[in-house]
Amino acid sequence: MQVRLLHRPPLRPEPKVRLFPLIARRIAEVSLLVTAFGTLVGCSGSEEKEYDVPKALCGVTVDPVLVSELLPAGKTIEVQEKDPVPSRNNCQVNVDGHAALILSQEWWEEGDRISDVARSVPQLESAKLTEDDFIHSGTGAAMRAESCISQDHPDHTLFTTLEVHADGVDDADATKKLITAYTQAVEDSDACR
Repeated sequence: MQVRLLHRPPLRPEPKVRLFPLIARRIAEVSLLVTAFGTLVGCSGSEEKEYDVPKALCGVTVDPVLVSELLPAGKTIEVQEKDPVPSRNNCQVNVDGHAALILSQEWWEEGDRISDVARSVPQLESAKLTEDDFIHSGTGAAMRAESCISQDHPDHTLFTTLEVHADGVDDADATKKLITAYTQAVEDSDACR
């Protein structure tokens, strides 16, 4: 008699549940999600104005509320006075290190009109002239300063301009209010005497 041995495949061990790798993987996934969320929130920037708008811009007193309407959300504000040419004085307002608003006083030759000034302000490209001494859009404005005389600029007329450079800011009513207040303040300042 022959004995036949049945060949049985060896028993495979039951797979062991490796608890540590599963936990480590879940922790890694959660960490990745938290990091991604934090990055998205961090990149979206501040949604509030965390800075205080100054009461004077380069020596010209203006209502901070009027200025604030044309500034973006951010953490810091800085005001810089620049004189690119003797006939122009720029007051640049930076929010978080980026140009947000520029207000200028510009002496133009007598006889130059508001339409001539408007052509020098890119933000007024699509604006329509509504008055002889005033033009504005949602991102720019220009206005003639009345009765300004300067010994440094004889035979010249003073105009003020406003340029909004902040992304997402476009408010025609706000530009009109600010350029009007700024021009009146300039007319009352030493620039017009």
